[in-house]
Amino acid sequence: MGNDVVKTIDLHKHFGKTKALDGLSVNIAENSITGLIGRNGSGKTTLLKILAGQLDKTGGDALVFGGRPADNLPVLNRLVYTYHNVPYEPSLSLNTILYAYRTMFANFDADFADRLMKYFDLRGKMKYKQLSQGMGSIFNFLCALSSRSDLTMLDEPVLGMDVTVRKSAYEILLRDYSEHPRTIIISSHLLSELEVTLSDLLLIEQGALVLHAPIDDIRNSAYRVDGSPSAVDSFAAGKRTIARKSGELSDLAVVYEPLDETAAASARARGLTVSPVRAEDLCVYLTRQNKEDEFECLW
Repeated sequence: MGNDVVKTIDLHKHFGKTKALDGLSVNIAENSITGLIGRNGSGKTTLLKILAGQLDKTGGDALVFGGRPADNLPVLNRLVYTYHNVPYEPSLSLNTILYAYRTMFANFDADFADRLMKYFDLRGKMKYKQLSQGMGSIFNFLCALSSRSDLTMLDEPVLGMDVTVRKSAYEILLRDYSEHPRTIIISSHLLSELEVTLSDLLLIEQGALVLHAPIDDIRNSAYRVDGSPSAVDSFAAGKRTIARKSGELSDLAVVYEPLDETAAASARARGLTVSPVRAEDLCVYLTRQNKEDEFECLW
């Protein structure tokens, strides 16, 4: 996919004894839409702030367009980073903020921003403090998208938006990317809605890399089998099983391997049902967020 826009090498960031990033090494290619996925506290925002030059690293290295972003105007002028609660001065009008974007970003498309303002029913004379959380997220999203920066980083961009608005935001982002390709990183702790927008997925947990691959490869990287306990155990033996559960009616196992015809035939011969694993569910299994078996300890 061309040159790497982002490269981190054994990147560490510590806040006291807390390791927000713990040896993270990733490459993100130009002209791609990468979903930065992880639950709350996994290190997503820390990574983006380091890439945006807003945080210093503790160790390792982080390069953007081949340079370190901190205090590096040639790099910083080519990127935009936004999140749902940007701390603008509350008394500022939306027009004033848009004007600041026009002066800071050489590729800022004021006409596109104006059309987005009208589409989302935002008025330029409104004060930023008047916006609800959802409307604030919409405004920050449209500012970042209109900047047309070579690297656009959106941190939980749809927080507070209702489902209809979120769907519109994803469709607008994808259409604008198709007409103006650049590198986009979207962080989220949820993947289900975002998945169709992505070219790549980057999953981190406790500041470390869990998975980084094209989304199409991830969709085909695991499968699930359901059936009797003995059949599930027999089939899963020797395979990379990342989940195993017992139920009242049947057992299941999630196998982290591509499903080939030999495995499919073996499963059918044992009377097992084979089904695909959604990318979102795979992320849950890989980060051990699936804790249904621990519910009993709550009562």
